[in-house]
Amino acid sequence: MKDAGTFLRYSVTGVFAFLVDLVITLALARAVHYLIANSAGFVVANFLQFLIVHQWVFRQPFKGKKVFSLYLATFAISLLGLFSSNVLVYIGVEVLSLSLAIAKAITAIIVLGINYSLRVAIVYKIR
Repeated sequence: MKDAGTFLRYSVTGVFAFLVDLVITLALARAVHYLIANSAGFVVANFLQFLIVHQWVFRQPFKGKKVFSLYLATFAISLLGLFSSNVLVYIGVEVLSLSLAIAKAITAIIVLGINYSLRVAIVYKIR
C-alpha cells in the first residue's frame, strides 16, 4: 500500500522533527517565554522536515521554482500548525497543568495528523 509507506516515512520524519523541536523548545524556554521557545523550535524543525519530506517521503526532486512554491504552500500549512501547536501547548501548560515536555508531545501527535492531511491534500495531491 503506497499511502501506508508514505505515512510511515512521514511519521519517521515527524519523530525526528519532533525531537529537534523539543530540544530547541526546552533549551530556549530557560531564557524566553515558553510560547516563543515553542515557536522557534517549531519553525526550525519545520524547515528541516520540509527538506526531508519533500525528497524522501514524497519523492520529489529539488528543481526550479516549483520547490519554492511547494515550500510556500508547506509554510502556509505550517503556520496553521504553529497556531494549533501554541494553542494546544498553552492549554496543556496553563489549563491542564502539564509539564511543557508532556504538553509538547501530545500537541505534536495532533499537529502531525493535521499537517500530513493538509500536505497530502493540498501540496502533494496524493489520491
